[in-house]
Amino acid sequence: MTITKTINIRMVVDVSGALEADTLAGYLYMIDDNRLGGSQNEATAELATAVTRGDRIIWTLLPIECETHATVRAIELPAETCKVERNTYRDSDVSYWVGLVKQPVGNLPYGLTLELGSRTRTVDNGANPRLIEATLQTPPDPTQTGSS
Repeated sequence: MTITKTINIRMVVDVSGALEADTLAGYLYMIDDNRLGGSQNEATAELATAVTRGDRIIWTLLPIECETHATVRAIELPAETCKVERNTYRDSDVSYWVGLVKQPVGNLPYGLTLELGSRTRTVDNGANPRLIEATLQTPPDPTQTGSS
């Protein structure tokens, strides 16, 4: 299968806030680079990433506090829809996750498990990351005005 587009999903987590509150809700921010493709709910834990068959998705996680431990332990999607695997950058222990979209996703929620500090958290309590079908959004024509 040829890759049509690479979509990057960046996740930023407030580790100490999430551990203190005992939830990721309100402490996990997910952003992708496919808003024009139809992605929704940017900068929330309910990011809806717009994808099409053949797209490659790359997930990375950064803690707000650089001295705290945060890593993705699992991304759970049906393998027949999106094959997901964990990789590490060469000569480091820093990991990232890659998914290849193999068929239309419709509106597909997925599981996300993070390890924070010495504890593992699963995104829940209203957090609902998902993949949705991409629809090209055309920006407004700057030459068109509302007056005649």
